[in-house]
Formats: sequence, C-alpha cells, structure tokens
Amino acid sequence: MIDRRQQGALIFATPLLLVLMVTFTTLLIDGSRLLLVQSKMESVVKSAATAAADEAQTCSGAPASYGAMQSRGLVAARAAGFEGDDSEIDIIPGVMLQGASSTTPMTFTPRDRDNEMAQTNAAWVRYTRSEPMSALFPDSVFPPITLTAEAAARKEVYAILSATGATATVEAGLLGSLLGQLLGIPGYSLDATNLQSLESTLIGVGDLLSALGVDTVTDLVDEPLLDVLDAVLVLVGGVTSPVGSIVDDLTGAVGLGGLEAGAVFEVVGQPHSDMETAFPVYDFVMSVVLNSARALNQTSAGLLSLGLDSSQSPLLSGLTQSLSLLGDIDLTLGLMVDEPPRIVIGPARQDDNGEWLTTVRASDITLETAVDIQLATGVLGDLISTLSLGLLQVNILDDISIPLAVQVGGGEATLVNARCAKGGINDAEFDFLIQGGIANIQSGRVNGANGQVIPEPVSATILQLKPILLPGVNVCLDADLQVSLDSLPASQALESYELYCPAGQCDIETVNSPNNALQGLNISVDNLALDCGQGGLTGLVSTVLGGLVTPLTGLLSDVTEPVLMQIVSPLLSALGADLGGMQLKVLGAEQTGSQLVEQAVFQP
Repeated sequence: MIDRRQQGALIFATPLLLVLMVTFTTLLIDGSRLLLVQSKMESVVKSAATAAADEAQTCSGAPASYGAMQSRGLVAARAAGFEGDDSEIDIIPGVMLQGASSTTPMTFTPRDRDNEMAQTNAAWVRYTRSEPMSALFPDSVFPPITLTAEAAARKEVYAILSATGATATVEAGLLGSLLGQLLGIPGYSLDATNLQSLESTLIGVGDLLSALGVDTVTDLVDEPLLDVLDAVLVLVGGVTSPVGSIVDDLTGAVGLGGLEAGAVFEVVGQPHSDMETAFPVYDFVMSVVLNSARALNQTSAGLLSLGLDSSQSPLLSGLTQSLSLLGDIDLTLGLMVDEPPRIVIGPARQDDNGEWLTTVRASDITLETAVDIQLATGVLGDLISTLSLGLLQVNILDDISIPLAVQVGGGEATLVNARCAKGGINDAEFDFLIQGGIANIQSGRVNGANGQVIPEPVSATILQLKPILLPGVNVCLDADLQVSLDSLPASQALESYELYCPAGQCDIETVNSPNNALQGLNISVDNLALDCGQGGLTGLVSTVLGGLVTPLTGLLSDVTEPVLMQIVSPLLSALGADLGGMQLKVLGAEQTGSQLVEQAVFQP
C-alpha cells in the first residue's frame, strides 16, 4: 500500500520537477541572454558617447551643433553593433565637471541642444530598449523588461595663451631700465642674451605644481606670488643660472608681497594637474614686472621714467645722421600700467551665461613719450643764410620737445573654437576672435596721479633772428601734431598646433591681428607757425620764416614716425600691449583625451 502511494507521488512529482527544471534552465539562459544584451548595450553607449564628445564645443573645431553630435554618436553606435531604431538612443549634450574633490564623482549637466551647444564639453548617451523577459515563455507569463545603459564622455583641448610679445626689436636698455626702477637699482641691465634666455627657458605647468606642492592647476592661482617666484627660481637652476639670477632679483621688486599667483595666471575650466605643456619664463617675468610697475604707479602717484639718447639707441643715432636739420635727439618715456597681462589656461567653450571662458587680454598701458630735438646749428644757419642772402644772424635757443601720450588698452583674443587631435593626427586647431582694442596717440602729457592725458601742442622758442643793426626777432615753433591709428575686430585661426613634441618642447605660435594698424599709421603736422603768435611779420624775416615751415614740418614728422614705429611700438609689444593690433601667443596645448565615465552623476 505504501509503495503504491509513493509510486503515485512520483508519478505526480516527476513532471512537476521536469517543468521546474526546464523553467529554471530557461530563466538561467534568459538571464545570461539579458546580461549579454546589457553588455552589448553598454559597449554601444561607450562607443557612442566617445564619438559624440568629439562634436562638443571644446573639441569639434567648429561651432558645435547637435545634429553633428547626434549623427556622429549614432554612426559609432551602429559600428559597435547597434541595430535598433535611432529613437532608442538618446544623445544628450552637456557639461561634465569634476566634483568638489578628486574622490567625488563627476557631474553631468545637460545643455539645450538648440541654444546652448557652445557651452558643451561632453555627451551623455542613454540607450533604452524593451527586451522579452524570456525567449520561451509568453509575455503574459513574464512581461518584457526595459533595459537601460548609460555612459558619458568628456573631451577637450586646453590652450596656454599670452599676449606678451617678443623682445627681438626692443631698444637695448629699456627693459633693463624698467626693471632697475622696480628694484631700486640704477643702471640695471638686461642685454639681448638675457632676454633670449628668458624667452627660450620653459617651465612645465606640472613641474611648477609639484614644486609648489599644489594638487590642481586651478589651485595655482591662490598661491602667494612670491612662493611661485621661489618655485620658478628652483626650476630654472637657482641663482647661479642666468635666468635664475633675474628671477631672484624680481623677488625684491616693489608691490609683490600681497599678490597671489592669480595676478599672473588665469585658469578656467578644469585642466589636468599633470599637464606636460610649458610656458616661457619671459611671459611670466613680464607679467610680474608689470604687476610691480602698477603697484609703484599707485604708491608713488607718478610715472616710471625710462630714458634713451642717441648714444644708446641705433635708431636715434641713425636719425641724427639721416636728417640734416637734426643735431641730436633724446627720448624720455613715462610708464603707467593700468592692467598687466596674464598667462591664460582654458578651453574653447562658453560659461553658463553664454560668455566665452578663455579670453586673453592685452596690457592696459599709458606711455608718455617726450621727444627732445636739438637742431643742427650749422645746417640751420646755412639754410637761413641762404634764405636771407646772409642778412640775418642766427642764435639757437630752446630744443623742440614733442610731447606724445600713447594709450593702449582693451585688446583681447577669445578662444572660440578648438579641434582636438584625432586618430593619427597630432595637431590641434584653434580659432580666435581678436579685438585689437584702442590705441590712442595724441600730442600731450600724462597726469601721473590719474593717468589722464592733458593735451599739449608742440611749442618752443627755437631761434632768434637778428637783422643787421636791428633788434632780434624770436622764432617760436607752434604746431598741432595729429596721429591716427585704427584697429578692428577680426577672426583668426591657428590651423595646426603640434600637441606632442618629440623633443619635449613644442613651438610657440604667434597669431597676429590681420588689421595691423601700424601699416596705416598716419602722422600729420598741422598749423605750424613760427611767429610766436604775434603775426604781422613782413619783409625779410617773414620770407625766411616762410622758407623754414616746410623743412621743420618734415623734421617733426620724420622724427615722430620712426620713434613710434621702432621704439614705442616694440616696447609696448614686449610689455603685452601691441600698438599695431592684438598679438597673441599660443604657448602650449594639452588635450585631456576622451574621459569615458560610467558613474557620473546626471544633474537635470
């Protein structure tokens, strides 16, 4: 009887066990199948996110568009095995940033695909599909489930930019004289070799961070500037090296004690702390020098005076030889700094307010230029003797002083597009919107207390003409000097910049504004009069004065133009304020690579 009951139970249980075994086996197979589907989906979103990030504003090389980002992402998805409908993959443009610390996850904030693509540096890809729970059982038994895979990728290239120009054409002694003023060392000298050493010596950004013990590039700006100078001193070989001795001297410049490195460096975005790119010591030094100069301007309420005469300047010496009426010439420059230049590190995108992140601004500088002209006594005497048939005697009185006030400021270059290096191409591309700013040159003096220009014409009592047996007549030179100079905004591209350099030092590329205002520099000397405002001169004296107007007008113009073009303009350029437009230097570039992130926090 027991055997029959057991046999009946087995007859009933065996099919049930078989059904359960088949069910569990099917579910195991379905589970494996779903895991495989999920894995393939994750592979698809990784490929799509990486490709879509190439079309973010920071990497696309052109104004970013959602159409290009979506198309590129879908192409990559299909190459990775995606066979579904395009609607299953949602490609979301946005900004991905590191959290508050290196241990917190990155955050992704979406951006409007129609109006905010210029703010993007990343793409988030979400792949959603409905998949049968079981391949064996009907949907009524096991309803389909929705599988989702997500990944985000960030890709951007950072540029290191500066507006400080080269020193090759700067008159010898001017930069050394400026540094001597700041150090309180009269006769301080920077020769061509010193300047070349400063320009050719590079400091790696990562090396500087290590020397300072700073974790990130963004933290660099909060370091005391004197600490940064000490770190640079170590990196260039100490005080015994030519560059090191100059950097060491700079630590004694006025006004640096309360400054942070943010006065010299501007960092936007989130560049990597292990940046391998570098910047020239010269650009760093000039920014420090002009920060010190501004401090001295503010504390002394005066201009920094720099002098140059014909014995020091090949240009001035050459003028005395080429212009017959010119006996000698001296130049006195008074410098006022309103805004020093900075070294800027940043990507090509806009911030949350639609403003471009990375903008390099030229220095705002006012330069008083006093040109003192001594007339050539012999040549002028011969000219007057010829005009008067020897009936007038000549006494040279005062020198002619040409007061020029040069104001340069407002120049800026904005990084608006960047193309990342891709595949086997080692070059990045950058597009800049360059605004040459305002360059105002007029006849006048500069108020050292407030930087305001006080208009002043050219005026001097230069001669006394003495007719035989008659009282002498003074000759006063009065003239209006007009200088016109224009600069317009323009777009410029740096079409190829090598990212990875075999020798470890990449080239420094210069991008100049195509609207070089110096090419159209126009100097006019108007209303030149020699009668000391008395008028009414007649006879021989009037004839002689009429004959002097043209050569003296030419002398003023022939002296002013080369002084502006070959002394003032190169000096301003070396200080980061180009008179002829905006000069931009790309000191280096660093590409972050494609940062693929699966655990980023999505912040709608």
